[in-house]
Amino acid sequence: MKVQEYVAKRILSKHGLRVPKSIFVTSYSEETEEGLLRLGFPLVLKSQVLVGGRMKAGGVLFAHTLEEAREGVEHLLAKSIKGEIPEGVLVEELIEHDEEWYISLSVDRTLRDILFIFSKSGGVDIEEVSTREPEKVIKTTEITDLPKIVQPTAKTLLEVFLEYDLTLLEINPIGVSNGVLYVLDAVFHVDDNALFRQSWVKKSNEEHFVRLDGDVGVIGCGAGIVMATIDVLKELGFEPANFYDIGGGASREELLKALNTVCSFSNVVVLNIFGGITDTLEVAKGIVEFSKSNPQIRLFVRLSGTHEDEAREYLLENGISCTSDMKHLVEELLNWRSGKVGENRVLQTR
Repeated sequence: MKVQEYVAKRILSKHGLRVPKSIFVTSYSEETEEGLLRLGFPLVLKSQVLVGGRMKAGGVLFAHTLEEAREGVEHLLAKSIKGEIPEGVLVEELIEHDEEWYISLSVDRTLRDILFIFSKSGGVDIEEVSTREPEKVIKTTEITDLPKIVQPTAKTLLEVFLEYDLTLLEINPIGVSNGVLYVLDAVFHVDDNALFRQSWVKKSNEEHFVRLDGDVGVIGCGAGIVMATIDVLKELGFEPANFYDIGGGASREELLKALNTVCSFSNVVVLNIFGGITDTLEVAKGIVEFSKSNPQIRLFVRLSGTHEDEAREYLLENGISCTSDMKHLVEELLNWRSGKVGENRVLQTR
């Protein structure tokens, strides 16, 4: 399971590593503005998506004024990166640094050990450095083979790697400023087989639910897409009952949990699922299982992305149709409100 950068950095900071001061933003408000002013300028704005190559895809921006920060945050919250809607935006102080290094820890199944990869040519894909200048890359299972300056950091990273059941821990880059090392980016992959003992992962997922005072339930896979759905509902005159982000890579069980939570206070649920790392077939299985047990709940489903053809076929086989874009979802909502949909609780096939 992949973990968002802002969560990974909180863990690394807790273990004594230097990370930039930051705030995590899911919408722009007065509180956000106060947080930006506390951080000071310049700032780095980073889209929180679980895909690589954010900067090349326009997911990292810089802000030197409050106005630039506001525009940047709002832009990134609405921007998908390689098909994934961001969970939010990590806003950090800009750390001036002289060098950028790379370090990672991963499970090497051939060696049956934890492999360190280190290079003083960071900030780019390590594969490029390995191919172009292999002499600049150290691959080892021993911390003592690494440069002395990085050994204390490597030791801490190993402790985190083991404690949190990681299969990959990557820092790219480490910013080096006058001999001081800063974690400027962080990638965590947690072993799926160990999730039962990593309660912090479950807790982070549960924090993505907020009860509102309306009557139309909302579920989506990403904070941005959920907020956009809520905005559309408000524009159409509906009152959203909640905010529920099942996150990227959501499973059938997580979707079922979300549906069961939302149907406890709403008989109408809008599901807006855009599958980047999320397997829409798994989501479809959750929808079918829920629908069989809760025929009284009216479901409005927009589903698009990874395995969407198989997911749509599976839904149809089980008597549930869905739409593939927001325009059709809006049409169905309006038809339902005007009574044109009748008593059917599923959408027409598109």
